[in-house]
Amino acid sequence: MLPRRFISGGGTGMGSGCLTRLAGTYLLARPLLPVPAWPAIEEMGRTPLAALAAPRDFLAVDKVAAVAQERYSDVVWIRLGTADGDPGAFLVTLLGAIGLLDADASPGLAEPAKRHARLGEWQLAYKLLAGRMAATTRPTLLVLEGVEHLEAGSSSTFDLFVPAFVPLLPGNLDILLIGFKEWDSRRLDPYGHVLGSSRLRLDRRSAALLAEAYCPEMPLHTLDRSFALTRGAAGTLQAAFSAGAVLGAEAFSAATARAATGRGLLSTLGHSLITRADEHTLIALSSASRLGIWHPSMATALGHSAVTRSEPWWLELTRGWRQLNPVWRAPLLSSGDIAALDPALLILLADHLASQGAGDQAFELYIQAGAVDRATDTAIDIAPDLASAGCWATLARLGQALARGSEAARGSPGPDDTSDRAILWWWPRFARRRRRSADRARVAFGVGVPGVAARPETTPASAALTLRQVDRAASSTSRRAIRPTAYKPPPEVTAHLLGEFRVAIRDHPVDTWASGRGRAVFEYLLVHRHSKVRRDRLMTVFWPDSSFDAARNSLHVAIHGLRQSLRTAEADTAVVVHRDHAYLIDPALEVWLDIEAFEERLKSAHQHLASAEPARAQVDLEAAICLYQGEFLADDPYEEWAAATREHLRLCYLESLDRLGMLRLDAADYVGCIDVCLKLLARDNCREDAHCRLMRCYSRQGQVQLALRQYHSCAAALRRELSVAPAPATTELYYRIRHREAI
Repeated sequence: MLPRRFISGGGTGMGSGCLTRLAGTYLLARPLLPVPAWPAIEEMGRTPLAALAAPRDFLAVDKVAAVAQERYSDVVWIRLGTADGDPGAFLVTLLGAIGLLDADASPGLAEPAKRHARLGEWQLAYKLLAGRMAATTRPTLLVLEGVEHLEAGSSSTFDLFVPAFVPLLPGNLDILLIGFKEWDSRRLDPYGHVLGSSRLRLDRRSAALLAEAYCPEMPLHTLDRSFALTRGAAGTLQAAFSAGAVLGAEAFSAATARAATGRGLLSTLGHSLITRADEHTLIALSSASRLGIWHPSMATALGHSAVTRSEPWWLELTRGWRQLNPVWRAPLLSSGDIAALDPALLILLADHLASQGAGDQAFELYIQAGAVDRATDTAIDIAPDLASAGCWATLARLGQALARGSEAARGSPGPDDTSDRAILWWWPRFARRRRRSADRARVAFGVGVPGVAARPETTPASAALTLRQVDRAASSTSRRAIRPTAYKPPPEVTAHLLGEFRVAIRDHPVDTWASGRGRAVFEYLLVHRHSKVRRDRLMTVFWPDSSFDAARNSLHVAIHGLRQSLRTAEADTAVVVHRDHAYLIDPALEVWLDIEAFEERLKSAHQHLASAEPARAQVDLEAAICLYQGEFLADDPYEEWAAATREHLRLCYLESLDRLGMLRLDAADYVGCIDVCLKLLARDNCREDAHCRLMRCYSRQGQVQLALRQYHSCAAALRRELSVAPAPATTELYYRIRHREAI
């Protein structure tokens, strides 16, 4: 039997750079006493995807950890925090876990995953990580505790995570989600099941066994009363009984008699325990209420002794770490017995976190302590790492917090708009340091489209950008320093037709469309903007089955609604004009279309290839791929006139990925080649050439098992989709890799 391995790290921090996750983030809880049977949890492992979703009262995470250790060879436990609502920050957290699971694989995954993150390609980034975790040969459980944090951002990180991991289940990897909010029981259908509060309740017999484990002399009426107060909530019952074991049966019975609810019972018990606690314990509790976890090195940093007694609110982890039991947090804080740390201690704690590489957590404490100078230095230190991982939401939040802090320190308000404050705060600091991360920060703080890397002009006025500037820059992978350039006003009309249809007039977005047909006519005029479109042609395209009069009236209504919609963005600009019985986009306006920029980049790439300039061709291909945010007019898939253009652009995109993959393979950029091939297979899983390229990359990186696994993925896709076997050359490549031949 394989030995069990539970993921844990040495020291107090895991990772590198300024975005290290504290080691306690990844450690499993150990029950102080063996927890009796909990029927609902005993079912864990029957499906590859499960969720425990209920208020904290109903969850005993140490019991869950104990069952996980019994059932799986490897357990990867991640305690999520508020920062993980940013998909980039969650990516950093996952990379830390993979580094503990397989230190050799982590470096090769980090850069391609972060490259996708910088471009907002979260599905591809998470799929890379999912593929590595699912490749395990041992029964492994991935546990995400506090999964509600993944839904706290403007867009749900949870909805990005699940589609990337679920297709790889079942296998050797199972996933358990622990959330402290109730879910719809059908939320994970058909892939997994959800256990809510009704199924997580302990029955009377299980509660009696739990009481016997902690308080053998508990009177029967006290057990009945505590069971009724808690409604069988396992977490509250365990916490209450563990407190009763410390306070004694008499004090516990008195508290139970006075309480009106389960949480009230914990508040009463917590107050009794805290009155007996020393200053060191109170300091540890106050700190853990912010961080969720605690380590003796933190006590040393604050000039206090480590907590030696095992109070019932602590969950013992390994290597000296402790977790504040989630069940206890609200009752202890509501009791009012835990005083907030004074600013001096907050700064000392933040200094310690910063020294461990947890710069983002240190920043929050500096802000709470009012230490704007220290927060400023920390923000500038961690910004490059945040930008590298695509943590745009976190960068924006940091800038806004510092802008507010700077205004408070000066005693004068800044601009009303928070994004303006963030830009004005970040700009002089990054301009001084000439760091490349200034590009990324400015995109995040302006009106740029999230998820797209673009190179802004290096002036404050140009900090608010849109996707169109990726076409001008094409430097998301450039290593050159930022160079000041003259500010160029943006085009008067920008339109994105690849993926979601988006239009802005003088940087004011068109948010609503009065008429669906009016929007469709506008899309047609944009595509044919270099010529007049006669009225009868529009009538034929959009109302082919109507009479001439009916089609003409419909066109007039559509144009009227279109002009109304465009005026909501910019009332003084006439975008659509009528001349000589034809409609067109006003030729006097400067218009930027992503499809035109896409094709111009491809043309430039082909010219560079013809001139034997592969490096420049790569830059153009990368820019073109960035511009392709989805299929042409993906919002209107049934417009017949768009079908041919949609297919043409799709094939151009696939050709770009294919050509870029070949160039990167020839340049021995195996990580970059893997990145592109995975994108290509995400669009067309039957591309045998892309599978072969991945096999070569993995083999040349020494990851033979991944190369062999890729062959089997290729064979399965071809069999499932086309009912054919891999080509003989592909099979020959497989056997050559299997026999460790150089390829």
